Amino acid sequence: MKTICMMILTILAGAPAVAASAQGDPTVERVRAVAARAAIIEDIVGMAAVDQAMRTTMLEATSKLPPDQRDGILKPAGALIEAQDRLHTQRLKAIIAAHGWPKISETSERTSSAAVTLVNHAGFDLAFQRQVLALLEPLAAQDEARPEDYARLYDRLATVDKRPQRYGTRGTTCKDGRYAVPSDLEAPEGLEARRAAMGLQPMAEYLAGLDKMYGACVPPKIAP
Repeated sequence: MKTICMMILTILAGAPAVAASAQGDPTVERVRAVAARAAIIEDIVGMAAVDQAMRTTMLEATSKLPPDQRDGILKPAGALIEAQDRLHTQRLKAIIAAHGWPKISETSERTSSAAVTLVNHAGFDLAFQRQVLALLEPLAAQDEARPEDYARLYDRLATVDKRPQRYGTRGTTCKDGRYAVPSDLEAPEGLEARRAAMGLQPMAEYLAGLDKMYGACVPPKIAP
């Protein structure tokens, strides 16, 4: 036991010197930046976890129901989800106003993506969504935000504005009860290349995922 205690004391005694020698190292500085934003990371990731838990609970309960039975659950559950979305949006706007967008290098890829998830579900605040889209475009090019997150928000606003989707990330077209390649596409012949460039899965895989998530093809009341 005495030997172990001496080893611990030796390590602790040397810690300040090690920290000083590592001063300026890029990895150390990035870890320091993340630590400085610990509360922000916890806040954003925590809100996104609640966001997804509420939606998953609703979708699991409704995806296998006949379409005519879904509204009885979707409407009241959707109202609860929107109320929570509004609280999350207020909090996220305050974080961005005080600290800027949560860049990957200063937080984590998970945190940055979680923030975009919250923004995607702020459809009642289009000005905020447009503000974030403008922030994400250069950040995605600098690897400070995920390109696929930018693509999803771009398409979401395009459908709101009645413009063609660029990346086909919105399930807007149904055929024979199944999701199909959206009819509102910009330059359809280049779709797969644009998706690949943004890190999105092939269209066939995406559509299969929509069918599995939502069941019979009825546009969801609450976005994924």
